[in-house]
Amino acid sequence: MKKYLMTCMLYLLVTTDVQAIEHMPKFQPKLQVGNALSIDKLREQNLNVVHKAVEGIRETLPQRVDDFTQIVAIDSNGTKLIYTFEVQSGPQSDKAMRQKGQKMAPRIKEGICHSSKRFLQADITIKYRYISSATKEEILSVDMNKKMCEQVWNHHP
Repeated sequence: MKKYLMTCMLYLLVTTDVQAIEHMPKFQPKLQVGNALSIDKLREQNLNVVHKAVEGIRETLPQRVDDFTQIVAIDSNGTKLIYTFEVQSGPQSDKAMRQKGQKMAPRIKEGICHSSKRFLQADITIKYRYISSATKEEILSVDMNKKMCEQVWNHHP
C-alpha cells in the first residue's frame, strides 16, 4: 500500500511539473540584438568604463614611458579615451619630430591594438596625442578603433 501511495504521489508531482512547464511563457532575453534599449545600455556601460579608466589612470600621472616620453594626461570624449604623451625633443624642431612621428605611427598603432585590446573590443576608441615638451605643440596624433585593429589581431594574435 505504501508503494502504491508513493507511486501515485510521484506521478502527481511529475505530471504537475510537466503541465506547469508547458504553460510557462517562452523565455525572452532582455537584451536583444537590434533592440535600441540594449544598445543604449551598452553605450552607457562603455561611458562608465571610460570614466572609471580616466579617474584611475589620472591618479598615477605623470608616468614615464621611456627616456624621452611620459604620459601627462588622460581625458575622454564619449567612449573615446585620449592619452596625451609629452616627448622631450631636445634640440629637434617640431617639424623634425612630426616627421619622426609619422615614421613611428605604424608601430604605435600596432602597440595600441595590443595594449588596449579589451577597450577596443568593447567599442571604446583610443587616441594617443604626442606633444613637444618644449613647445606643447602636437607632433603626432593616432586614433584607433576596433575595426582598425581587427587586421592586426588576425595577423598577430
